[in-house]
Amino acid sequence: MSRADTAARILDAAVRVGAAEGVAALSLQGVGRAAGVSKALVLYHFDGKDRLLATLAERLVAEDVAALEAAAASPDPLEAWRSVAGSAERRAQRALLSGLLHDASLRARAPELSAERLTAATRLASALLQATNLRPRIATALIGRVVLQQLDGVAASACSDLDLDATLDASALAVLGLGR
Repeated sequence: MSRADTAARILDAAVRVGAAEGVAALSLQGVGRAAGVSKALVLYHFDGKDRLLATLAERLVAEDVAALEAAAASPDPLEAWRSVAGSAERRAQRALLSGLLHDASLRARAPELSAERLTAATRLASALLQATNLRPRIATALIGRVVLQQLDGVAASACSDLDLDATLDASALAVLGLGR
């Protein structure tokens, strides 16, 4: 197995552990155990827990941005946004990402990572408004912030599918209400 494959396997394990148990469960030993490697090998690839968490956050941000960008580019951005928000796996990963962005070890990097997500959410907000022939009544970046906060809020809650649908419908109405 190559060095890149081993690092990817460790990150995959960190996503599984963190999504299931939260940021506090992301110990080098626990992630190594979940990946089927030693703590020493985790250290070899990531130079410590802070580097592991930073790399994990960067990966989750890249995946989140890609999902938001794909939804914005979709012929039906509203349905694509619902799909992004509604995936149980993505909700768990987004909840993990939210926890990572509030972790003290990422304090210096969090604003930059958050800005990447906000840019993608703003593109999605713009696409949602364009798809419904609405112009924003306020700055589109503020609407993007609403979309991102809604997605993070849904990720943090343990709601049923019925509650999720109602939450997404209410959020869509709120976002569309910001247009004219």
